[in-house]
Amino acid sequence: MSRHQIFLVSIISSFVMLAIIFTGWRWLDRVAAAPLPELAATIGQQQTGNSTAFASISAMAFAPLSQDTRFSKDSRRQILSLSGQSRNSSLFVAPLTLPDRSRLTGITVFGEDFDNQGSVRVRLMRCDHGQSRCVTLAETTSTNNFAAGQFETIKVTISNEVVDNNFYSYFLELELTSIFNSGLRSVRLETVGAGGSAPAPGEIERWSLSGAATSFPLPNLEWTEVRVCTDDLSHLDNPTHFPILVVDGESTQLASNTCITTWGRDIEIQRRLNTGPSSGTYQFLR
Repeated sequence: MSRHQIFLVSIISSFVMLAIIFTGWRWLDRVAAAPLPELAATIGQQQTGNSTAFASISAMAFAPLSQDTRFSKDSRRQILSLSGQSRNSSLFVAPLTLPDRSRLTGITVFGEDFDNQGSVRVRLMRCDHGQSRCVTLAETTSTNNFAAGQFETIKVTISNEVVDNNFYSYFLELELTSIFNSGLRSVRLETVGAGGSAPAPGEIERWSLSGAATSFPLPNLEWTEVRVCTDDLSHLDNPTHFPILVVDGESTQLASNTCITTWGRDIEIQRRLNTGPSSGTYQFLR
């Protein structure tokens, strides 16, 4: 091949390469300019305002509290049931992840109950992060409308319960005593709104135990959340002389210069006889 032919081949190759590069740039331009897909179509929209939404929990998500519990999960019937013929009460739990600031409004339970001496009972529980305390927000059972077979409980209404993941965790507790292939199929929770602002807390008030007073009942008239704080208690020579917070019959020993947030109906601060004075503050959070 002559030098002239080699020169022509190199020029043609250069033009071909430039054409390929130019075409690639045009293609990249079109890709970059194309609109990205909307993530909302994949992940769903957040519940807001007064819209109603539902959360469903399958019985397949529940786990027994005791390793000795004999049970079975029928994926065809979608039923969690006890094995054997014993009606000993068996507990199962399923964790919940609820939208923060949404309002819980109702719970409905579905299942099958062929045992007129047992029941399928479900409780919605809320537990404090800061202490070993849980309360039942709602409870329903198959015996409310026992029909010797498939059942759907009447919706239990939950009033004035705003999900607060900052202070609490939530789970479902299933208590099974029915046999003969009876069991739970699913639970449906109803919520309203999400992302709303927290209720405004009340004023900070003082409490005091001195003189003949051994108890200070907090002036709440219904279930409420309260923050109780203590002043400096260093003048009390023994920690057993520190005041006690009693919430619905459950006692918690208070410490010096500390705060406890709790929830209950009957709340009072107590001290034992022959102990020194103590004081602090309380604030109703909602």
